[in-house]
Amino acid sequence: GDLSVAEKIIKIPSKKAPGALRALLDDYEENAREGEYFKDYYLRQGKMYFYALLKPFADLSKVTETDFIDWGREEAFVLRTATGECAGVIIDMVDMLLFDSEEKLRWAGEALGDGHYADAIYHSYNAFINSAKALLLDKDVKNNTQMKVMEDFDRFYTAEGEFSFDEGSFKEHVLQIKKHEPERAFAEAYMKKAHNFHEKIKQFRTKETIAAK
Repeated sequence: GDLSVAEKIIKIPSKKAPGALRALLDDYEENAREGEYFKDYYLRQGKMYFYALLKPFADLSKVTETDFIDWGREEAFVLRTATGECAGVIIDMVDMLLFDSEEKLRWAGEALGDGHYADAIYHSYNAFINSAKALLLDKDVKNNTQMKVMEDFDRFYTAEGEFSFDEGSFKEHVLQIKKHEPERAFAEAYMKKAHNFHEKIKQFRTKETIAAK
């Protein structure tokens, strides 16, 4: 059968699921053509349409503490980063950030292919930030600004020798964008560096998970 309706789009907190479902149904009711089945509506609108629709429900900046309490329970759970733990019930914020980074890198590649170099650089920048924020959550470091993310990453990882950068710091590595025009050569190089950083973050997490066992 057609499995498009089960296609993975985005991760959201389980307590946000009812609101997300209501948004999907309201959108379908308002915009579907007469007699159009949902699966046909989904294929017509495309994955990115629904990603944008559901993105507000996955926005970490809008998640409250009560969104991290399981259904039927009153105590908050402890955030875990091991893949598969409490799967389907509690959201892994780290994995969510890394997933979002992968989306941003894919968007950067698409923008680059379309000749939209400034957009490619912008998406790569956000991939840098979200990947760093993900690893900082492993140390229970929460940040409110992008600048603080860069500074905290240098404090907890660069200064400890866990990561190194040609520019001397993660902050300077990311803020290369201030020294370059949005041209193809830089957009390509910057996207590649963001991709490499993202992969290093994933490898580092894997190493830490193995060491903790």
